[in-house]
Amino acid sequence: MKRMNLLLMMVFLAGALIVSAQVDMKETMSVIKTNLVQSKVQMRQYSWIETTKTWIKDELKSTKQNQCYYSVDGKLTKIATGGSDQQKAPGGLKGKIAANKKEDMAEYIAKAMDKINDYLPPDGDKVQQIYNSGKVGIQILDPGKKFKLSFPDYLQKGDILSISVDMGNQKLMALSVNTFIDNPSEKVIFDVTYNSLPDGTQYASQTVLVAQAKNLKLVVEESGFKKGSGQ
Repeated sequence: MKRMNLLLMMVFLAGALIVSAQVDMKETMSVIKTNLVQSKVQMRQYSWIETTKTWIKDELKSTKQNQCYYSVDGKLTKIATGGSDQQKAPGGLKGKIAANKKEDMAEYIAKAMDKINDYLPPDGDKVQQIYNSGKVGIQILDPGKKFKLSFPDYLQKGDILSISVDMGNQKLMALSVNTFIDNPSEKVIFDVTYNSLPDGTQYASQTVLVAQAKNLKLVVEESGFKKGSGQ
């Protein structure tokens, strides 16, 4: 029994050494935090177009566009453009029932968009605090090059924020969130793809949120970046 325990311990230590050799957690955290902090500041120089498409039961229901920029007080401002399109509800009793359902769904969608804004961009200091607590998980995507770090309870108890990073080019690749909106048993998942502007500023180029319990999918795309507010 003692020999078996010794062998198991040796296997565990060997595995730990391999993982340690493949990823430097401090360096990886430094890349994540540096990109989050710098990009948050640099984004204030830009205006851009946000396009949001809403699917319900796999049917495209609306497409909306906003011009986005940060005001002088640092607040993110969104102004609806003329590029929005939304389906009209039918008339009569059927229309009233549809309108009520539409109102409930519109409220939920607004909460879903607020939830995305709560997580994006992630707060560099907050991810550092979770790292310091020793709760961060690590997944090796490409040995020695690409890793995914998971930060539990980032915003609320039971959620998980995961950030994928490419250590080769020192850039963020993607982000994913597993959380909920109203009911903890109704999970909401959204996946974010990162891209970079010519000056190195990283931004969430596409966000896909899925609320399976509501048969809802939101796709938010950021494009048309320009220096200045565009006003």
